[in-house]
Amino acid sequence: MNQVVITDTMQESFSNSAGRHLQDAKILLERQRGDNAVYLAGYVVECCFKLLVEQYFKKNKGAVKKYGHDVTELEGRAMERLRVLYPILDRQLPASRIVDTVLAQDHPERRYAKSQLWTEDQANLAVQRAEDIYRQIIPKLVLNGSISSKDI
Repeated sequence: MNQVVITDTMQESFSNSAGRHLQDAKILLERQRGDNAVYLAGYVVECCFKLLVEQYFKKNKGAVKKYGHDVTELEGRAMERLRVLYPILDRQLPASRIVDTVLAQDHPERRYAKSQLWTEDQANLAVQRAEDIYRQIIPKLVLNGSISSKDI
């Protein structure tokens, strides 16, 4: 089995990935491909939260890897740590945005699920929440100079 190694030419970019996955999720949703739209919406949320962890825990290079793909841990424990360490962020960070959606369920394992796992309403809500979280996080990081607009 081949292992992908991220090199200098293939750098991680959570902001770029979040935007790309959001755009693709919306396209899939329009084409009634709700299951894959939800799957990518989960990655939008994951990338946005990982970007915050990356930005605010710069000294701890392993902080992002620590959470893996667990969006509930990223939204819960990681965002709570940010709120405690950086109280000014408390009003800026999304709170419990995925709890009442399918985004909190089985990410990323849902990629192996049978089709028609989610209803159209669930898929619409998941993609909308992912877009809301993206819009809450990414523009602020661009405006405060943490990331470049070229990175989105």
